[in-house]
Amino acid sequence: MNLKKLSLLVLTSIFYLSATAQFKLSGKIINYSGNQKLQLNIPVISGFHKENSIEIPVAKDGTFAITLPIERQKFSNLIYQRTFTSLLLTPKKNLNITINEKDTAVKFISGNALPENNIMQQIDLEEFPFFLSGTNERKYDNLSIAELKEKVIVPYYQQRDEKIKRVQVSNLSANDKAVIAAELKYISYNYLNDLPRTELSNKNIIDSFIVYVFDNSDKNPDVFPAGPQYYAFVDNYIRYLETKAFIKVKPDKLLTNELIPYYGITLDSAKKLVKNYGKPYWRWIGATNNLPARIVEQYTYQQLITLFSDKDLRQAEGLASAFKAKFPSSSYNSVIDKNRTALKQLLAQNELNAKIKIFDGYEKTSSIYDVISSLKGKVIYVDVWGTWCGPCKEELKYNPQLKKRFEGKDVVFVYLDMDDDDKDATWREYIKVNGLTGIHLRKNRETIAPFWKELCAITADKAEYYPQYFIFDKEGNLVVSKAKRPSSSEGLYQQIETYLK
Repeated sequence: MNLKKLSLLVLTSIFYLSATAQFKLSGKIINYSGNQKLQLNIPVISGFHKENSIEIPVAKDGTFAITLPIERQKFSNLIYQRTFTSLLLTPKKNLNITINEKDTAVKFISGNALPENNIMQQIDLEEFPFFLSGTNERKYDNLSIAELKEKVIVPYYQQRDEKIKRVQVSNLSANDKAVIAAELKYISYNYLNDLPRTELSNKNIIDSFIVYVFDNSDKNPDVFPAGPQYYAFVDNYIRYLETKAFIKVKPDKLLTNELIPYYGITLDSAKKLVKNYGKPYWRWIGATNNLPARIVEQYTYQQLITLFSDKDLRQAEGLASAFKAKFPSSSYNSVIDKNRTALKQLLAQNELNAKIKIFDGYEKTSSIYDVISSLKGKVIYVDVWGTWCGPCKEELKYNPQLKKRFEGKDVVFVYLDMDDDDKDATWREYIKVNGLTGIHLRKNRETIAPFWKELCAITADKAEYYPQYFIFDKEGNLVVSKAKRPSSSEGLYQQIETYLK
C-alpha cells in the first residue's frame, strides 16, 4: 500500500462513497499567467484539510470546467493564490465565474447556483471578526467578563444577526436560507472560541468566557444534514463541556469512584482511555453522552478521517472499534475498514525499513550534539515534534516532497520527538506507519530540557513550542534556529541549499 493509494482512500470520503448527482463549475481566469493552481477544497464533514483539495485543470486561455459528483449540498472553498472564496455546491446545479489574476477578485456570472452564492459573497460568510488580531497582541487581555460581553460578544452578535437578516429577506429558497443562516450562526461561536487562545491569558477569564459563550448555545443543529461550521461548533462544544466539568468539580476533589460531569466516567478511567487511545476517544465519550446519535456518527467519522489522514493507526484503531460497535450499519464503515487496512499494511511494510533509524542509545542521550557529531559532512534538518501535536503531524505530510527534493544530496533529517515514556510504542509505530525515513530519538517533558537549551542558545527570543525546525551545517554548527517548515516548500529548500554549497 503506497501513500498515494492511501490518500485516494481518504479522498473518496469527500463524495460520500457513491455519488450520483453532479455540480458543474466553470469559468475563466482573466490575465492568466499559467503559473498558479486553481483548487476546490470540499470538507468530508468539517475542517480544512489539504488532502480534500481538488485541482481544477485550467486551459492556456484561462478557461476551466469541472463536474463534481455530490449527493447533497456541500460548502466548499475555491482557492486561487491563497485567496479563499466560499461556495455552496448543490446537486444538479451549475455556476459560472471569473477570477482576475491581478487582484484575485472572484465574480459570479451565471448559473442556477448563482443566487445562493451571490448572497454568500455579499455577506462574506467567513469574514474574519474584528476581535481577532492574528498577531497575538492580546488587546482584550485586561478586560473583565462584563467588559468582554460589552465590547466583543454583543457587537459581534449584532453583526452576525444583521447578516442573517439579509439572508432571510433574500429571494432564496427556504432551504438555502436555513442552510446559510445556520453556518453564520455556528461560525460566530467558532470565532468566539478562538478569542481566548490568541487574545487572553488569564485562565479564570478564559474559562468563564468559554462557559458564557457556549452556555447560551443550542447543541442541536438548526438544519440536518448540517454544514461544516456546525461540526466545528460540536468539537468546540465538547471541549466546553470538559471546561465546565472541571470548573464545576475540580479534578483534585473528585473521588476515584466519582463520575466526571457530562462524561459519565471516573477520572481514573478517563486518564486510562486517553493514555491508550488518545484525546479523540475522550471526545467520543463526550459526544456520545451529550449529542444525538446522528450527530455523533458524522462528527466521529470526521475525527476518524483526520486520524487516517495523519496516519495515526493507534488512535484510529480504538476510535474505529468504538464507532463500529455503536454504528454497525453505518454507510461509513466500508471506508473506515479500507483505511484501517491501508495503515496496517504501511506498518507491515516499514517494520524492517533500514532508512527509519532509531538513534542508538537515545534513552541516555542528553545533548543534540551527540546526534549531530555523528553526522559530520552532512547538512542536518532537525524537526522537533510530538505525536500529540496536530500542527506537527500536518507538517509531516510535506516530508515526502522535501526528501525527494534532496534525494542523493548530503542532507540528513533528524526527528526529535517529545512524548512521555509510556508513549514509546506509540511513537515507534507512528514513524513506521508514516514512513518517516531519517534518524529518530524520543525524550519526555523533563529529559528534553537540555535539548531545548542548546537549540535556543543562539537566538534570544526563541521559545519552546511545537513544531520547530533547525538547520546544522556540515561542520555540525547550528546555523539556522528559525528554519522554515516543510510546508514552506521553496522557502525551506533555499535555506537548506545555502549550506549545501
